[in-house]
Amino acid sequence: MRGLIFFLLVLLSGCIHPSEPVWTEIPTAEQLLVKLASESGRYSSLDGTASVSLTTGEKYFSSQQFLLLQKPNRLRADVLTGFGQLILQVASDGKTLSAFLNTTVPGRFLRGPASYKNIFRFIRVPLAVEDLLPLLLYDPPLIAYQNSSVAVSSGGLTLTLAGDNTHQELLFDRQLRMIGCRYFRNGEKFLSVDFKNLSGVDMFPHQVVIDLPLEQTRVNVKFSDLQVNTSIDVARFALKEPTNIPIENLPD
Repeated sequence: MRGLIFFLLVLLSGCIHPSEPVWTEIPTAEQLLVKLASESGRYSSLDGTASVSLTTGEKYFSSQQFLLLQKPNRLRADVLTGFGQLILQVASDGKTLSAFLNTTVPGRFLRGPASYKNIFRFIRVPLAVEDLLPLLLYDPPLIAYQNSSVAVSSGGLTLTLAGDNTHQELLFDRQLRMIGCRYFRNGEKFLSVDFKNLSGVDMFPHQVVIDLPLEQTRVNVKFSDLQVNTSIDVARFALKEPTNIPIENLPD
């Protein structure tokens, strides 16, 4: 009988989830802003693999990618099909962009300035690299604001920062972890970011969803393996020139 009672207690204890913290006092906007300031810039680089899906208009693309990111403006993506075939390599050291397209025979190698227009040609995300990287590295920028307020929302808190014709909403869960960010201009949302599957080790999100509703663009990045704040050789943000493929110049 004692053994049965002990078994039931163990079974019941396994079904009980630890309760979420209950605030005795709602954090103020100033307290949340101090917390954000202390965590700003925590992550400066990333080396990982990810499943990436991109929706633009009515078109949908999905791929497996090896990603290298380093603030403020260095990136590299090696893009594979679901069958593991390399179809694109794109790399930028912040000044020069190089790209290898492996969708034709022979492939194509392109190189030129790392301008917004040139990079957009390959990644199809309407954000400058300097704006995209902070979002992927869990560091969304704050707008210039005059007023701030906090409200209890479903499952957490919403910190609102209000400027002249813009405002920003930062979402926190009940552990005061930032899980989302929304940007508005003249009352219309133009950018939102959701941070999901936060690691219990380094608190880095293993899924980032970026939505640009005005451009009808949505990016969903699910990391399967990654290292953050790792040292990355700058040489990895450039592609080696091919020996048997002519180099095409990208426009200035």
